[in-house]
Amino acid sequence: MKKIISYCLLVTLFTACSTEKNTDSSSQIASFEIENYKGIFTTANGEDRGTLDVTLSEDGRSATADLTLASGEIVSVFTDQVAEIGNKKEISFISNEFSFTMTTGEEEEILEINTVIYRGVESSILASKNTERAPVNPITGTYVCEMCPAPLDNTSTQTFNLMFTTANGNSAISSQTTLSTTVFNGKAQQNSCTPNGSLTTCSIVSGDGMTTIGFIAGEGPVTWSGSHTFNNEPTGVNDCSGTSGTWSWDSPILGVVGGTFISDATCTTPLITLYSEDFQTFTGAGFAPIPATGQLDSDIVIANGFNSGTLTYGGTQASGDYARGTSTGGVNTGGIYAFDVDGAGNTTLGVQPTGVDFTPGTFDFRIENTTGITLNNFVINYDVYANNDQNRIDGLNFSYSTDNITYTPVPSLDFATPNASDALGFVAVNRSGSFSATVANAAFIYIRFEGIEIGGTGNHDEYSIDNILLQGN
Repeated sequence: MKKIISYCLLVTLFTACSTEKNTDSSSQIASFEIENYKGIFTTANGEDRGTLDVTLSEDGRSATADLTLASGEIVSVFTDQVAEIGNKKEISFISNEFSFTMTTGEEEEILEINTVIYRGVESSILASKNTERAPVNPITGTYVCEMCPAPLDNTSTQTFNLMFTTANGNSAISSQTTLSTTVFNGKAQQNSCTPNGSLTTCSIVSGDGMTTIGFIAGEGPVTWSGSHTFNNEPTGVNDCSGTSGTWSWDSPILGVVGGTFISDATCTTPLITLYSEDFQTFTGAGFAPIPATGQLDSDIVIANGFNSGTLTYGGTQASGDYARGTSTGGVNTGGIYAFDVDGAGNTTLGVQPTGVDFTPGTFDFRIENTTGITLNNFVINYDVYANNDQNRIDGLNFSYSTDNITYTPVPSLDFATPNASDALGFVAVNRSGSFSATVANAAFIYIRFEGIEIGGTGNHDEYSIDNILLQGN
């Protein structure tokens, strides 16, 4: 009976989070003269997902709908039930396999189509008008919850679809996720795109740019962040697009839970997750090779640049600057804290710099390649939370190494707090990027977050790291 009640609470209270490349269908639709719509599709139970392509005939009196499922199966429906409604059209598709009714819209307008039946199962569609100026790029994917009881544990996957509605670069994103028999639609943004050869990697983060909340489930906010990698060459056989990242839900019942999401398709070989950490069990209790409750494993992560000593891999620091405990911000004593950045239990690896602490300083991570193969390409994604409560510019820069001696910076991931202080509390900024390094199986890749003092006067701003996701192939 308890299992049934828990399941019902999850279904009632939850949501989920959600993935692409920028391509168009100009090879099928000459110069986009024929009206065309693209979108993302999922059954309400999350068992089937796919992309949708709807094309009207030249005379606008008929239309075809092609549903391409993640399995590769294509379901096509033709209709001549096209009705004029003012300056728009209402199109009804009816078949034994796939039925829905949609009303046409303008560029970048999101069409939510909920009256969808696919093989007898209630389903949902998000779509938008596809044009050369505003190409629509749908991506299908799944998510898992790494901290949830069944049915959301690692043995279960749910839909996590994304739809990009502008051209390459900064873009609005619509997300579509499922939990049991509920579909949640959300908003997100793409920015900070960095080319690396024939591939471009962008940051993607939930919210509308003013907030990072993608949508609300059970009165709890869902947030997510990650990266989008796509081929930047002219449209052709090399077209590819993939997304991955981490998500979090501040559940009123379960507390803060979360996991990872990944697209069904990727660029080159699929990315393999090497390291994922959200610091939810960290309480600012220090570092040890056999970590006690609230500590971090010093075989993997260490910190240096503090007045109360140094720390090497496998060492122990459980007091002083290395173990300042938990805080919601506004502290004055320098050192490492488990900052609760939203006051509701979203714990991060944080630091309060001072003139003798972490200026400069580093958080270093030693991550073993346990994939069984040599890795040559990496994608890093993480969030920086900054409490800009002081008139000081503090920076946090990223670099990587294969020998823990020579570190290579990635300037596109550099972060700095504003000079003038504000009272906004902790504000999140997502960082994602890619880099190349050869790391054999059983060897290590090292990543470094270096704190620096850039300018300004007075005390230093607090900041922290969260939701680190390192993947490679």
